[in-house]
Amino acid sequence: MKRRDCLGLFGGLSAGVLAGAWPSAPVLAAPAAPAIGSPVSLPAARLLDGTELPASHWRGKVVVIELWATWCPFCARQNPYLDKLHRANRERGLEVIGLSIDRDPDAVKKYIDARGYQFHVAMFDEAWRAAIGRPKGLPIVWVVDRNGKLAKLEIGELFPEDIAEFAQLI
Repeated sequence: MKRRDCLGLFGGLSAGVLAGAWPSAPVLAAPAAPAIGSPVSLPAARLLDGTELPASHWRGKVVVIELWATWCPFCARQNPYLDKLHRANRERGLEVIGLSIDRDPDAVKKYIDARGYQFHVAMFDEAWRAAIGRPKGLPIVWVVDRNGKLAKLEIGELFPEDIAEFAQLI
């Protein structure tokens, strides 16, 4: 074996050993989503239109919560059905809130306004993360029943008929 090859082999082995010994940054686990049937304390929400909804706003209502992003194609297909659900059932005690994980609230507001959505929209923040967790994936839908218990947790795009079924919880 040539000297240059030996040095390369030694260097590669040394780097591998050192990389394994190097302390890694701690990994912070996202809070787990509440279990189906467990109570959920929904927080106050500052909507993108400036409206402040107190935590008491959600009490006694069926609340459909969607975690989404403007760049998510599955969210883009699902949102019109959530808006339809909200419009048809808000007077009956069902409300939809979309929690965006985007970084720019102004861009989210423009996106919502351009499509004419009427469901509530806020930014996903630590208060919401503490209340409902943060499973991996988009979109994510949590449904909290009138008694404040988690009735459904869906990860991934839903079919229109799945979304329409949420109204049965009213």
